[in-house]
Amino acid sequence: MSNRFYNVLSKPDYDLPLYIISTGYWLNQHIVIRDHGWGAYQWLQCQGGQGVLELGGETVTISDGQGILLFPAVPHRYYALQEPWTMHWVEFNGALVLELLRALHFPETAVLYLTKPNTLLARVKEINTLFQIKKSIVPGHDSSQLMYDLLIDISRYTSRTGTDTKPYAYERLRPVMSLIESRYREPITLKDMADSLLVTPQYTCHIFRQALGMTPIEYLNRYRISKAKELLLEHADWGVKTVTLEVGFESPSYFIKIFRKNEGMTPLEFRRFHQSV
Repeated sequence: MSNRFYNVLSKPDYDLPLYIISTGYWLNQHIVIRDHGWGAYQWLQCQGGQGVLELGGETVTISDGQGILLFPAVPHRYYALQEPWTMHWVEFNGALVLELLRALHFPETAVLYLTKPNTLLARVKEINTLFQIKKSIVPGHDSSQLMYDLLIDISRYTSRTGTDTKPYAYERLRPVMSLIESRYREPITLKDMADSLLVTPQYTCHIFRQALGMTPIEYLNRYRISKAKELLLEHADWGVKTVTLEVGFESPSYFIKIFRKNEGMTPLEFRRFHQSV
């Protein structure tokens, strides 16, 4: 049994950053063979059973809690191993879809593990319900927004390995975040941050890169810069040296260097710019 909905797209819809082409589910997914790939992007999510995806000369097992982000024109085939193999899908495209997926660190087709499968499935079902209610005549901006929300959640709640997902890594960082918030005015070393997590400095760097895409010291500097921006505007009579000491930088010259790197201007230029607005 299957349930499918195809969107009635208008000409302006094709100019949107994202648009949904079709959506639906198979209670027991039949065999699919696409030696030349498919003409659009697809999100496929398993809800039960087990199947096999053949892709790029490799065979991957797909079970509950996994999803497939398929790019166009990628040869593939998939079929059930343990029935019923229940699969939900959303087919989509858009003028900026490739740029968006690359920005979300999905440069190509990927098999993903889901940390919050119910959250993602709820997104897919929301799309299905809307198409059912609207009888496949869904306003382009509505479907574009729903697809954007789904892709953001795919980025937030998936991993290629099933371990060290972004939400998990961010949760691990809570102790060091608290340390920085309470002690940013004082000297804080990488060892201090590692000690708050009860791990090595090397692993601390790994967690930061996994969760935030930057080193611990880069994050500390950005936090201090955010506080410095507040002080520069709240205390118009404070000089750079005073602000430097208040936010924990070791010297005014280093503070100015990091501020310019992050903001593209010096602290005093930042103050003048915002005072003139």
